[in-house]
Amino acid sequence: MKIDKVKVGIVGLGMVCYSHIDAYEAHPNAEVTAVCDLNEAQAKAVAEKYGIKKYYTDYEEMLKDPEINTVDITTPTFMHSVMVIQAAKAGKNISCEKPFCLTLEEGKAACEAAKENGVTLMTGESYVFMSSIMKARQLIDAGEIGKPTQIRERFGAWIEKEGVMSNRPVSANREWRMDSAKAGGNGFPWMFDHCVHFFSTAEYLMNDSKIKEVYSVKSDLTWMNEQQKHEVESGKMHLYGTNAAGDIPIMTWTYEDSACQGIWMRAEYLNGKYDPYTGFSVMVIGDKGMIEVLGEGGKGLECKGEAAHLVLHRKNGETESFRFDEGGDEIWDSEVSYYSRAHRNQIFEFVDALTAGKKSRYSGEDGLRAVQTTMAAICSAKEDIPVKVKDVSDERISR
Repeated sequence: MKIDKVKVGIVGLGMVCYSHIDAYEAHPNAEVTAVCDLNEAQAKAVAEKYGIKKYYTDYEEMLKDPEINTVDITTPTFMHSVMVIQAAKAGKNISCEKPFCLTLEEGKAACEAAKENGVTLMTGESYVFMSSIMKARQLIDAGEIGKPTQIRERFGAWIEKEGVMSNRPVSANREWRMDSAKAGGNGFPWMFDHCVHFFSTAEYLMNDSKIKEVYSVKSDLTWMNEQQKHEVESGKMHLYGTNAAGDIPIMTWTYEDSACQGIWMRAEYLNGKYDPYTGFSVMVIGDKGMIEVLGEGGKGLECKGEAAHLVLHRKNGETESFRFDEGGDEIWDSEVSYYSRAHRNQIFEFVDALTAGKKSRYSGEDGLRAVQTTMAAICSAKEDIPVKVKDVSDERISR
């Protein structure tokens, strides 16, 4: 469906909505027409802050608005699929935040509804729209490291900037992100919420080769006493606790390309480990070189004594570093911009796809696959066996 002007209604006014509003308002072919939230005070405050002319407290009423041709869903995960289906039936194009769905059955129904109603559906997988990650893919496509065969992902603490939330009227009700009934994961809500990012990045930087099988290591956290837990600095991503069912500090996987493998390692304060590097980072190893690149909240990468955002190591050539000075991050004390730039890149991709009448780069089906791969990781941790992505079902993860 090709449209001249993207007129957006945003539903769910949590932390990420501000980055989305800024991105739409920055695009010449888009505008935010309305916002919607069950909390009327929140909806009114956001509308007034950005000069948005309409606000709703009823999603179905917003979908009836003939001026709106596109909906951006930034609600909690358990609401995604139902809202996608409602928007599709109303003939609206859709951008839906990750994780795309709570169950595979719901996700498939949402994708089918978009197809049946001829609307564009994009999943908001912001990691693959980070400037640093996209540059890494560009270098890989150019053959700078030869054939990529191994991905090493590292996760350290996200450090929140002091006082950053005071400028954002964010809802205080954020406990849902650690509630499996609302955030998914059947005991592993943190993993469900974030692994879609990690696996999407792992496939994107492996030339889109799909992950075939995942093996997760489950760890016992009972050795962490209450004193240790309360000594953690409150600014270090205090919004999350550990998973109720236990910790998953390591995940490994294989790809459909049998020459390729991947590993993800969690080392930060929530599982009692100390890591001087912050945020998410990736190493991509090929037969002719290697790339080190910072992701969300990343800080600490250096090259020749200077801070870098991406470092390219060539087997028989010169090491080269790159920086992406995009104004820093809105939320994290980080070397790279995530909330500001990645979401802007993602929204621009969506708007450009709509105005050109093309398919967006990261679809609903892509978001569904990331959820299924995440479910494989969680099933593996519970069952202590490698789990093939194709063998995962809603019934299996619910056991």
